[in-house]
Amino acid sequence: MQPLENNTATPGGFFVRLTAYLIDLLLIGTILTLTVRLPLMMVQMLNPASWFLSPILFRFSPYDIFLYLAGSAYFIVMTYLTGATVGKRLMNLRVVACDDSKLTFVNVLYRETIGRYLSSLLFIGYLMIGASETKQGLHDRLCDTQVIYTCKCRPVVYGKASPVYGYGTAPASAAAVPSAPVSYRPYGRAEPETAPELPEQTQPDETEAPAAPQEQEPK
Repeated sequence: MQPLENNTATPGGFFVRLTAYLIDLLLIGTILTLTVRLPLMMVQMLNPASWFLSPILFRFSPYDIFLYLAGSAYFIVMTYLTGATVGKRLMNLRVVACDDSKLTFVNVLYRETIGRYLSSLLFIGYLMIGASETKQGLHDRLCDTQVIYTCKCRPVVYGKASPVYGYGTAPASAAAVPSAPVSYRPYGRAEPETAPELPEQTQPDETEAPAAPQEQEPK
């Protein structure tokens, strides 16, 4: 079990993952309260001995089982389809496989059910996130997964290829961006102006003028 080889992404720590989990619980609790709990309160007022609220499995009623399945389905579906729940997206996190492959449904199902149950025993599995260098909990180690940051920012640097941050590596075909030629001169010093070249004027050939006849003095 190797943690994300050839990956420059930063793993998510304990507190940021806890914040994402609390956001998900708040979202699920709000939805289930509006869609399930409030209607069942009205049903219980009309029929207190409803079978939906009576224990059928140990001390769990169909109502308790439905709430557990609804919450688990949220984590399973969101993680399998998008790699992140709403809370993880808000905290810029993503669940990835350690071998850089696509998450399988069986792996996600095992992680979000049995894996989370084992991690919740005395919360030791969750405390392993803060104690390990790879920030992996017990459910992450069992399923070979890791939660990482997914920053998609790419700073633009003239003359150099933009480094890639986040999940994955830069493509091999990425070429350096050619930089435009820049002329450097001291600040405040103007470039010398060159006088425009005038076209050469052709001068006429100088020919000797005929000598003027000398006047002879009368004798």
